[in-house]
Amino acid sequence: MHIIVETRGLVKVYRSDGVATPALGGLDVAVAAGEFVSVMGPSGCGKSTLLYLVGLLDTPTEGTVMLAGADTRGLSDRERTRLRREHIGLVFQRFNLLPTISAEENVALALRLRRRPVGAAAREMLAAVGLQDKRRRRPEELSVGEQQRVAIARALVTRPAVLLADEPTGNLDSESSDRVLDLVARFHREAGQTVLLITHNDQVAARAERIVRMRDGRIIAG
Repeated sequence: MHIIVETRGLVKVYRSDGVATPALGGLDVAVAAGEFVSVMGPSGCGKSTLLYLVGLLDTPTEGTVMLAGADTRGLSDRERTRLRREHIGLVFQRFNLLPTISAEENVALALRLRRRPVGAAAREMLAAVGLQDKRRRRPEELSVGEQQRVAIARALVTRPAVLLADEPTGNLDSESSDRVLDLVARFHREAGQTVLLITHNDQVAARAERIVRMRDGRIIAG
């Protein structure tokens, strides 16, 4: 079994005005390549903090994140950005699409940021998520469910080793949620995509192969 993501003794403490607020209390988690894992827990339990640390968007107070065999401790911001771009695809609850450009251009931007040829890749990925007919529309011209599908296409067009999804269905109705989760499950099943999905919803978490449960900054099961 090849481990693609591993955290070792992960601690995160936020400090503001001299007050320390612990978010994670020493987490050890391992995700194998090709695995679909949900991290589940109530709001404020630290699950999104875990995702941000695994995604190299923040740094731990103690411990380390191992990504694709690389120890990320001590890396510069530039090195962390490079490692993230090479190995991570990110999907957020609020989509984070650029409003002034089309769906296709939003997806293509992920390739351009990594200095990869665009070609037909953005168009093909939009077709894979069922939006080939809406590729020229700007985000405001799409439904919220369609916007999230564009965000998934953007995250996956670079063929990342790991897809990190932070409450990806949090702003969607049940029909759109099911469609987004079906997409994620299909990429996992057909392409062997590794998925780490953050949620507070039992039904969403149940779509994964394994559920890691968190409470008060610690893992209590999984």
